[in-house]
Amino acid sequence: MSILLLNSGSSSLKATLVNSTDGDTLANGTVDWSGGTARYEFTSRNRQDGRDDVLCQNHASAVRLFLSGLIQDRSAEFGVNLGLQGVGHRIVHGGSFTSSIRITPDVRARIAALSVIAPLHNPPSLEALYAAEAELPDVPHVAVFDTSFHTTLPPYAFTYPIPERWTRDCGIRRYGFHGLSYAYCAGRAAEMLQRPLDKLRLVICHLGNGCSATAVLNGKSIDTTMGLTPLEGLMMGTRCGSIDPSIILEMQLRHGMSATEVETTLNRQSGLLGVSRISGDLRPVQAAADSGNIQAKLALEIYVHRIRKAIGALTVTMGGVDALIFTAGVGEHANFIREQVCDGLQCLGLKLDSDRNASLAPDADLSSSTSPGRILIIHTREDLTMFREVLKVLQLEAG
Repeated sequence: MSILLLNSGSSSLKATLVNSTDGDTLANGTVDWSGGTARYEFTSRNRQDGRDDVLCQNHASAVRLFLSGLIQDRSAEFGVNLGLQGVGHRIVHGGSFTSSIRITPDVRARIAALSVIAPLHNPPSLEALYAAEAELPDVPHVAVFDTSFHTTLPPYAFTYPIPERWTRDCGIRRYGFHGLSYAYCAGRAAEMLQRPLDKLRLVICHLGNGCSATAVLNGKSIDTTMGLTPLEGLMMGTRCGSIDPSIILEMQLRHGMSATEVETTLNRQSGLLGVSRISGDLRPVQAAADSGNIQAKLALEIYVHRIRKAIGALTVTMGGVDALIFTAGVGEHANFIREQVCDGLQCLGLKLDSDRNASLAPDADLSSSTSPGRILIIHTREDLTMFREVLKVLQLEAG
């Protein structure tokens, strides 16, 4: 038996087929149409890696493409049903959901209602969900929420200093995101450090197109940079992160922008892209900065400054830090960003070994031999967290 995991990005879909007995990956695929031409990659135990340009510009067609590849790949073993025990769907914003849950019409409607405050994330997941349900109507579908990991936030961390009625009646609070990544990295860090997770103080930086940082104390999230939506916090690829709320009022009241225009600008035209005027991708921004582009250089300085500031603040909430962890695309691969972020963190007991940072790949300890705290890079495995959550829901249903 196997479990299918679907992880939707704004213009991509990652799919993984996992053996439900031992968690081994049987096949995985990615469809990415962010660059215009859709690129399809498929890997399995039964055949060599395949990479093709395809006609695919939405999540529904990406789901059908991956399922078609799976059926072709595994029909000799399982037939067209693929031996599926369940399908897991990553949902970025879970709102009041505190744990993974079997998807019903009511659950689906509540996820859809949250699209208003997660416009870049929940709609793609719903599109993939509808397509998967249409193709696999007799298989249990399970929602796994990025917000669930942060349900341990204390009230003083999740409550905004706004009128109490806004919190009570409108549900305005800090939710936090990237929870699947944080759950995996926290557990993996404990393994690498050979220490109990419930005895560790961790600051985890998830740095990709979306960026956030979280304080994990004794295995639980106690503070995080993202808030009601994934727009708050660190500077990101195209998202601004935290700004003075009066900027929004200024642009609407004095400069004639509509609420929709402001929302689009802050989510899609800000961050590295907005400041550099080059790209939301770190690599071309870095290349431009190396060539002397002033705006690109400024964008990187802001990016690094905000990460360092967040690390300091999160460390203080725990009274110290045992390990700083970098993960996700930028965190795992951009050694120059790690170098700049760690410059000056000696005051927190974090000393980077520059040679190790430049040469080692995840999973690795980049700390100097004299560093009281450890600095780790960990390859995040959101799929493993999803697998464990889906299996837990299915086992509870089975009694």
